[in-house]
Amino acid sequence: MLEKDYLSDKPYKVVYFKKKLLKLGKALKSFRKDAGYTQPELSSISGVSTSIVNDLENGIRTAGCKTINKIAKGLKLEDEDRFRLLLTGLELSKRDFVIPDFTSFPPEIINFLPYILNKSGIGPDRIKEVNLGGSSKEALVIITETGHAISLEIKLSKKH
Repeated sequence: MLEKDYLSDKPYKVVYFKKKLLKLGKALKSFRKDAGYTQPELSSISGVSTSIVNDLENGIRTAGCKTINKIAKGLKLEDEDRFRLLLTGLELSKRDFVIPDFTSFPPEIINFLPYILNKSGIGPDRIKEVNLGGSSKEALVIITETGHAISLEIKLSKKH
């Protein structure tokens, strides 16, 4: 279904999509090996089937952000690495629009950020550093590979 949509009139999108999918797979495999897990072990820890872990690592399929989040949590990734994987998942997904399970951060920031990055032409592969801040009161800062900083802080106030 995905490939049909991408093949409609712009074949280069298929190549771009496949490269992103393979990059996500390599990242997941690297994190898994660094953690010292086999695919079946990661599957058991994360609650995601071994076939999904295998297919993701080999760039055969994409997964929703909830699945990627389960894998990232099973790998015990730091928030910054988990955030990057979820941004990549959002970029590849046609059904997900929000980043799940960053409960210590205001949802207004976490869910608005992918939109801002996408509109700015900044994909996960162009992000050099992510500073999620230490609390929900601090601004989220993203440094791009070109050294540009994006700082996002949303303040909510009561209307008088």
